[in-house]
Amino acid sequence: MSREHVLARSPLLDEAVTPQSVEAFQTEIVAVGEDTSKLRIALLVDSFTQPSWVHKITDDIVGSYFAQIVLIIKRDALGNDSRGVLGRWSRNGDSALWTIYSRFDNLTQSPYPDPFLHLDIMPLIQGCPILRIQSVNDRQEQHLGDEEISAILSYDIDVMLEFSSTRLDEAALRIAKFGVWSASSSTNCTPRKGPPGFWEVMQNEAAIEFTLRMATSDRKHPKVLYRSWTSTDLCSIKGTRSKVYWKSAIAIVRKLRNLHHRGPVSLEEEQSEMVPQPQPRDALNVSVPTNAQMLLFLAKVGKRRLLRRLRNVSHLEQWFLAYKFGEQSGPDYSFRDVKYLKPPPDRFWADPFPLEKGGNYYIFLEEFLYKTMKGHISVIEMDYHGAWKQPKIILERDYHLSYPFLFEWRGDLYMVPETKHNNTIELYRCVHFPHEWKFEMVLIDQIQAVDATLHEMDGIWWLFCCVGGRDFASNDELHLFYAETPLGPWNPHRCNPIKSDVRSSRPAGKLFHWKGHLYRPSQDCSVRMGGALCINRVTSLSREHYQEEVITRIEPKWMKGIYGTHTLNNTGRLMVTDYFGYVRKYF
Repeated sequence: MSREHVLARSPLLDEAVTPQSVEAFQTEIVAVGEDTSKLRIALLVDSFTQPSWVHKITDDIVGSYFAQIVLIIKRDALGNDSRGVLGRWSRNGDSALWTIYSRFDNLTQSPYPDPFLHLDIMPLIQGCPILRIQSVNDRQEQHLGDEEISAILSYDIDVMLEFSSTRLDEAALRIAKFGVWSASSSTNCTPRKGPPGFWEVMQNEAAIEFTLRMATSDRKHPKVLYRSWTSTDLCSIKGTRSKVYWKSAIAIVRKLRNLHHRGPVSLEEEQSEMVPQPQPRDALNVSVPTNAQMLLFLAKVGKRRLLRRLRNVSHLEQWFLAYKFGEQSGPDYSFRDVKYLKPPPDRFWADPFPLEKGGNYYIFLEEFLYKTMKGHISVIEMDYHGAWKQPKIILERDYHLSYPFLFEWRGDLYMVPETKHNNTIELYRCVHFPHEWKFEMVLIDQIQAVDATLHEMDGIWWLFCCVGGRDFASNDELHLFYAETPLGPWNPHRCNPIKSDVRSSRPAGKLFHWKGHLYRPSQDCSVRMGGALCINRVTSLSREHYQEEVITRIEPKWMKGIYGTHTLNNTGRLMVTDYFGYVRKYF
């Protein structure tokens, strides 16, 4: 294959380059032919018309410096089917209600494009050899024949990406050096049957799981290369699949790049062998939903949409602060006897970071005004008895500010507020405590990062943050960077993202030590952003590895009428958290 294309480098995939963002690529035009240093990729497809998330994967591979598509394996359909397996789920069969719903749902607004919009991949693969096959029908399963396997082996394939309904038996799994990779929504790592996202919305599941699996002839079960949980849009299948598939398309290409950079060891860094798990009874339906199932689905979704609309018309979501004096009790927090700081009705207070200084406490927080729909950083002064003063603004910009993370270094006090809306992670220094702050520098530029949280350990500075992209949210994927000083330069961890789980990724306050262990507070954003708090025990932290486990989950149940909590911090004897409830709008 010989063509001109854009060489795309994603800094978040390469630890040798200062990170910019998942979608911020440096580009240069180069002529590429058959490059023996690149991974050799084959695509197994049922059709040249594929969902747009598969189209993106194909385009990114063609435009990369680390992989090249050297073969397309096209299965000739036995029937009159002109679309790929990942798109055929939207065909109806006998369910008229499914067809009607799909058309209306595709018209609904979403912050992200539909990953199942069908696009032609032929313009991307011009000049690439195409091997047309007719798979053998054996017990209603499609297999590659011996002649096809021999033909594929002659292309010396490194990885085969499977976007087809053809099931590869053990003999066929040897066609690629690093296995056959397939990806889909799943249940306990097992591919889920039926339309992507349907059963998660139908069964009111807070999160949808997605896995990338590698099957080889020498392994009993496929290996999980990438596993991610994303929040479910309980009012829309389109919204649900849009959240998960764009992020996963980037993850698949990232995994190929890591394989090119670090070799087979990059495949061993992942989680585990996939052991088949039983599926929910309803999910065993491999066709589109029946009319009866759709009637139940429409009733559930309609009720959710109606309740959400009524609530939004009559109520506002308002965040408050809760605090408590006492000795720190480790990761097992008690919220009995907490006291409350309630803002005026035109604003909310969230993201509290307390600091003890000069015999008083100072609570730095996000103050968000409904009128401007923008947050700034304020501070509340409190004495040892809990008497407090109204907040004063200390930092305001043209863009939204929140999560005022504080740390001390070399005798100075610094702040790293969230500045996602400026595509930066910024550092400020206190020049006159607590009200005057000076902009110092941009720590990382061109990055969609939220809730940057720093921690120093054994002479190394670590920066945790969740990173999103143009086509997916910022609550799922936890990234880690390290530097010799908090001023940088910051290097991305080789395993980024170190965690991809909307249920416990997003930072929720300072890391802390307790009885010889390091703990990281995080948010559960599956039901909503800040739905609950999780306390994670960090079991491995180095430049090569990161591992943590959830040991405590804090639900917003300590008082009637609260529905979420998402930041928790301590200083001295003061613990501060935030929570939200719905209050009636003032007309």
